[in-house]
Amino acid sequence: MSIITLTTDFGLKDYFAGAVKGAIYNELEDAKVVDISHQITPFSITEAAYIIKNSYINFPDGSIHIIGVDSELSVENKPIAIKLDNQFFICSDNGIISMITSEIQPEKIVEITIQNAYENRYTTLDVFVKVACHLARGGTLDIIGKPINEIKKLVEIQPFINSDKNQIIGSIIYIDNFGNVVSNISKQIFETIGKGREFEIIARNYTFDNIQKKYNDIVDFSISKENRHDDGKRLAIFNSANYLEISMYRSNLKTVGGASTLLGLKYRDNITVRFL
Repeated sequence: MSIITLTTDFGLKDYFAGAVKGAIYNELEDAKVVDISHQITPFSITEAAYIIKNSYINFPDGSIHIIGVDSELSVENKPIAIKLDNQFFICSDNGIISMITSEIQPEKIVEITIQNAYENRYTTLDVFVKVACHLARGGTLDIIGKPINEIKKLVEIQPFINSDKNQIIGSIIYIDNFGNVVSNISKQIFETIGKGREFEIIARNYTFDNIQKKYNDIVDFSISKENRHDDGKRLAIFNSANYLEISMYRSNLKTVGGASTLLGLKYRDNITVRFL
């Protein structure tokens, strides 16, 4: 039985996430359901795209991913199912999957047409669950929809590169649980454009001329622990997803704060890399 994952903006206070799981088990008692996240910022397509892109690669072939973010259906927000990289994605056609399709060509895309999909009020519960369970039973995309060739693209996922290729202007697409701010500048783009040149990274009033390999690279371990004052030091790093991130060492949003609060960095703020 294939794994079915859930990524939603439902939160944990309400019954919605539990209801979706119940609907899956009602269709498939032996289903394997994995929560990726239910804490996506409401309607944040970019945040959901970043999370699903960097989580699905750890799942086995044949896994099925339900993405319940901005999923209410309309003529401008169609339900789609995609086979891509030997896995399935079920979501609305709102650009949420384009962070993956910009790098990997989909094997097949269909617009979901089963059971009067547009008449259902609760898309994730009433439509996406049925499609996921159909696929988990070994069903095909041809049965649940009609083939399409194009899906919406999320423009803000890609940074801007100037014509002289000496500057990358990116933006913050995600703020994690530690308050670290993640840009849309990938390590691949940075290295392709930079070609080994020196650089400076500008985030609001802060400048970085070095990218750490690990968070604790900023620590001078030759100094005794009681005499070190490293917590709260700011740094730039390529995170585990290989995106440029601005961080505060050992930050904690619930106590001292993180890069987002202490440096005043917000979603969609610019992060600029200048090559010298």
